[in-house]
Order: sequence, then C-alpha cells, then structure tokens
Amino acid sequence: MQICLYGASSNELDAVYLNSAYELGLMIAQRGHALVYGAGAQGVMGAAARGVHDGGGRITGVAPNFLNVDGILYDRCDDLIFTQTMAERKSIMAKRADAFIMAPGGVGTFEEFFEILTLKQLGRHNPPIAVYNVNGYYAPMQHMMEHAVSERFVREPCLQIYRLFSEPEALLDYIERYDAQAIDVRHLKNI
Repeated sequence: MQICLYGASSNELDAVYLNSAYELGLMIAQRGHALVYGAGAQGVMGAAARGVHDGGGRITGVAPNFLNVDGILYDRCDDLIFTQTMAERKSIMAKRADAFIMAPGGVGTFEEFFEILTLKQLGRHNPPIAVYNVNGYYAPMQHMMEHAVSERFVREPCLQIYRLFSEPEALLDYIERYDAQAIDVRHLKNI
C-alpha cells in the first residue's frame, strides 16, 4: 500500500514529534507499505522518511522545483518527482496514495489534510484518512470539527470519515483494515 503522509518540515519542534514520526515511518516499512510524501529532509516529514528508509521501505518524494535547494529535500528517496507548483505536487501525491496520514504540522499540513477530507466528503474518493494525534496536538482541531457539527456547518457523519490515533500501531491497523464499502460518503455532500 502507498501511504501519503503530511507533516511539518521544521526541525524546531519538541523531540516527541520527531521521534513519533520516525517510529511511524519505521512501522510503515516494517508492515510492507511505501511512503509518498512531500520529499522534505527535515521535521516530521524527514523523520518519517528516515524511519521508512531504516525499515527498508520504498519512498516517493514529490516536490516543486523551487524547493530543490541544498538540505531541503531528502536525498534517499527511491523516486523523486519534481513539479512546477504546489498544487501539482498535491495532485500527484493524492493520485499515488491508497491512504492518508496527517502527522503534526502547520498551515501546509492543515491545507493538505482538509483538501483530502473535502474530496472524500464530496464522494470523489474514499480512502482511509488517519490523523496522528501525537501529544494531543490535534485535540483542538477535533474540538473545532465537533463545534462545526454542533453549529450545523458540517454534517455529523463527516466526523466518521477520518480517525484520530495517538498510537502508530492502531493507526496502521485502521488503514490496513479499512473497508471502503462500509463507509457511504454519498450522503455527506451538501450541494
């Protein structure tokens, strides 16, 4: 399975986030999966890629040309695809992925996650989407989503089309056991 991971590119993070990303990457490889990601060498992205590499897994990095400068991109990607734009990068990552993980990150990570979530809500695809809630990082986002439901901006079943996990084993179990037929996304769009 090709697993797309979104996450921070900064190294200025608490070690708990980097260590957790490395552990997740290692488990991805040990379970026989491949990584598709934004090709970053640093931060959560780089830690996850190092874990996949150390576990003997395959890595596909996708990056816009303007990021091809010393130290930005991970130099051990099995495949490194260059794009002209960030939008093209996201599109290629999404097309190659069978599942998606949002690890701790910032604005870019949020944007990538919500685009994939929106596409699922609109019935354009139906992959497993998991949120790696390391150190409770995504608890405020989950609260925001629940508030959006209570205020009727989001339909309640939308909370079921992604899942939060604090442990990498449970997260990967969910992805591996995901049954797309069990989740009917057709009723979620509000058009």
